[in-house]
Amino acid sequence: MDEREFREVLKGAVAGIHEDLEELLRMYMPMINKYSMRNGQLDEDLRQYIMIHVALNISKFGI
Repeated sequence: MDEREFREVLKGAVAGIHEDLEELLRMYMPMINKYSMRNGQLDEDLRQYIMIHVALNISKFGI
């Protein structure tokens, strides 16, 4: 994905387009998983907590 495509997906996610938010979460899932580790294991609750906070706050992101 090039910069232009990324900007379009980000703008769509900020605007509330569900598919664009899903794409953004898919793109960042490796980092979300990294920060969802506790004691060397993936904490599913923490992962969902992070994804929910991204979804709830993406509209506040200034472009």
